[in-house]
Amino acid sequence: MADEIPPLPLRRGRAGPEGVVFSLPLPLRLRGLTRDGMIALRFAGPCAGVTVRVEDARGNALFAAPLATDEPLILLPLPRGAARIVAAGAGADLRASFLPVPDSFPLGRLALKLNAFLRGRIEMPPDAKGGIAGLALRWKIATDAARELRARLSTLIVCSAFGRHALQADYRRFRAKWVEDFAAAVPPDAAPLLTFITASDGAEADFAALNACATALKAQTDTRFDWLIAVPEARLAASAGALESVASGFARLVPAPRSGAAEGLAAALASATPDRLITILDPSGQPTRDAVAMIRAAFATHPDCQLLYTDEERRDAAGAPLEGVFKPAFNRHLLEAWPYTGAFTVFRADRAQALGLDPAYGDAATYDLLLRYVEGLDGPAIRHLPRIAYSGTGREAGFADPAAAAAGARALTARLGTAVEVSADGRFLRPLFPVPAAAPKVSIVIPTRDRAGVLGMTLRTLIANTAYRNFEIIVVDNGSVEPDTFALFEETKAAWPATTIVRDDGDFNFPRICNAGVAAMTGELILLLNNDIEVIDGGWLDEMVALICRRDGAADTGVVGAKLLFPDRTIQHAGVIAGLFRYAAHWFAHCPHWAQGYEGRLLTRQNLSAVTGACLLIRKDVWAAIGPLDAVRFAEDCNDIDLCLRARRGGYGVVQTPFALLIHHESASRGRRRTAEHRARLKAQRARFDALWHASTLVDPHYNPNLKRDSLLAACASAPEGPRDARTDAI
Repeated sequence: MADEIPPLPLRRGRAGPEGVVFSLPLPLRLRGLTRDGMIALRFAGPCAGVTVRVEDARGNALFAAPLATDEPLILLPLPRGAARIVAAGAGADLRASFLPVPDSFPLGRLALKLNAFLRGRIEMPPDAKGGIAGLALRWKIATDAARELRARLSTLIVCSAFGRHALQADYRRFRAKWVEDFAAAVPPDAAPLLTFITASDGAEADFAALNACATALKAQTDTRFDWLIAVPEARLAASAGALESVASGFARLVPAPRSGAAEGLAAALASATPDRLITILDPSGQPTRDAVAMIRAAFATHPDCQLLYTDEERRDAAGAPLEGVFKPAFNRHLLEAWPYTGAFTVFRADRAQALGLDPAYGDAATYDLLLRYVEGLDGPAIRHLPRIAYSGTGREAGFADPAAAAAGARALTARLGTAVEVSADGRFLRPLFPVPAAAPKVSIVIPTRDRAGVLGMTLRTLIANTAYRNFEIIVVDNGSVEPDTFALFEETKAAWPATTIVRDDGDFNFPRICNAGVAAMTGELILLLNNDIEVIDGGWLDEMVALICRRDGAADTGVVGAKLLFPDRTIQHAGVIAGLFRYAAHWFAHCPHWAQGYEGRLLTRQNLSAVTGACLLIRKDVWAAIGPLDAVRFAEDCNDIDLCLRARRGGYGVVQTPFALLIHHESASRGRRRTAEHRARLKAQRARFDALWHASTLVDPHYNPNLKRDSLLAACASAPEGPRDARTDAI
C-alpha cells in the first residue's frame, strides 16, 4: 500500500550554472531553525553525475553528496538552517518530490496520513459504503498505508549512509543520563586490580594520545589499577622522560625487544602481575571515568568470570559522541567473523600470560589471543557488561583494514583447522566448514494444503537448484482436494523418488502436521521448510549442514536457520530476537537485502536465540532430546520460537547464517488483515508463550538492554530496558 502514496512535489526554482534549485517547504524550514532533520527525495529526470547540495537561505553549503541514481528514494540530512536543495550537474528538466520523514517536522505522522488519504491511490473494497462510513474506511486504509510507509522510511534511515548521523541526537540524550553513571564502591580486596597495557613507539606523535589516556585514568572513580606502557628498547632512553611525564607516576615503562605494537603488547603482558585483571588500552580512545569501578565490581560479583567485555561508544571526527556500540552476550560464531568484543576486553592475567601474545599475527595478535583464550570457556566464565566503558574514534564493525583481516584469517585457520575467507570489503571472516565426508541424510518436511502453484515452485526449485543431494522430501498433505495437487505429488515422486506423501486430514495445526512428517523421516537431520520457499542458491543446504555437523567441543550447534528474502528482495528473516515487542520478532525485516544490520551482524554468521520455522534445520538427536513442536499450546504461532528456546535451554546453539539464501513468498505487506477470531487465537497463544518464557520482560542475550525492545532496527533506547549487570548467553 505504501507504494500507492505519491510523494509531495518540491517547488522548483531556477536552473542555472550551479544546478537546479528546489525550495524546502515552510514546515521543514521552520523545524530546521531549532534542530537537524532529514528528507526522503525522489527525482524524476536524468540524474547521472548529479551532486545534491543542501544550502541555507544565503546559499552557504551545509551538506553535499553525489546522487545514487539507482535508489528510488534518496535520504538526505537537513542540517540546522537548511532552506533549499540544489542538484548540481542536473538537466534542466529535473523534477523532485519528497516524503516527510516522521519527526522531521511537527505533525510528521499526521502529514503522511493526510497525504495518503487525500492523494493516495487507495483501492476501496467493492462493497464499501459511501458517506461518512466510506470516508472512515478510506482513513483506516490510509492510516495502514502511512504506517507501512513510515516503517519503510525507518529502514531507509538505518540503512542509509547518513542514518548514523540522523540518530546521533538520540544517542546523545541516552548518553547524558546513562553513561558514566556507575556509582557503586568496590572494596579494595573485593576484586583483583586492573592493569592497562599499551604499546607506544616512543615517538612524539604518541604523546598527545597517551596524555589524553592519562587524563582519563586520573579521573577514574576507582583507583585500583596500574598502567604498563611498552616502548621499543631502542627508543626508550630518548623518550623515557616525556613518557614518564605523561604517565604522571602511576604508569610503568616496559622495554620491548623489537618495535611494533604486537611486540610491545607481548612484552607488557609478560611483565604484568599474574594475579590481576588485564586489558589492552588503545590510546586512540579513552576509558570512561567509571570503567575501572564497573569492571572490578563485575569480577567481585562473579568471581568465576574469566573474560569480560563491555559496551563502548564511537565519536565523530570532531570528537562529539556519535553512537553507542551495544553488544550481545557471548556469541561464538560472531567472534569467528571479527573481534566484536571490542576495545575493552578484560582477561585474567595469569591465563593470558600462560597462552602468550604471538606477534607473528601482527595487527591480529590480540584477536589470536582472544580466540585461544576462549577455547574451553563457556557459560558463566564469559560475561558481557552492557555499560559503556570506552570512548573511541574511527572504529567500524569488522576488522580495521584488509591486512588485519588477512592476519585474523590466519589466526582463525590455526584455531579451527579449516580454510577461512575474507569478505570482499576486508571486514569480516567466514570459516569454510566442510560437509562431512559421509554426508548425513536430510529429511525435508514440507506441510501443505493444495496451492499446487506455490508448492510446485518449492519442490521444483528444491530438486533442481540444491547442490546437496542426500535428502528426502516428506510432504505432509493436510486435507488437499484439488486434482492439480495430487498430480504435482506424482510429478515430484517421479523427479525425486525419495519422496513420501503423508496424509493428515485433521484441522490446521502447524506443529502437529510437521511432527507427523518428522515421524516418517529416515534421515539424521530434519529440515522444516514452508511450502512457499524458492531455492535460488545452490549451496544453501551445504552451508546449513556443515554448520550443524560442526563438532569442536564448544560449539554444539543444534539448530541452524537461513536468511529469507521477500520476492521484492527485502529481508523477511535474518534471525529472531526474543522479547521484541513483548514476544519475538524478525529484526531488520523489510530492509534491503544488502543491509548490514546492527554492527554488521546481518553480514555474518551469528548465534541467536531463535530462527524461523520457515527454513529450520535441526539434528534428530536434538529433536528427540528437547521434544517436538508443541502442538497443544502453539497450534499456529510461537511454536518455532519455543522449539529454539528449548534447544537453547538444553545446551544447544542456534545459528543463523546469511550464506544460505532463499526467497520466501510470504506477503510482504505489513498490513495483512486477520479476522477477529484469528487475532484472538494468536493473542491466547502469545499469552501462553509469555507465561512460559517471560517474553514481556525478556532481554534476549544476543540483543542488548540499551536497545529498544519495540524496534526492529536496533534503535538506541531512551533508557535501559533491562538489567545492566554482567551477563552470560543463557536464555
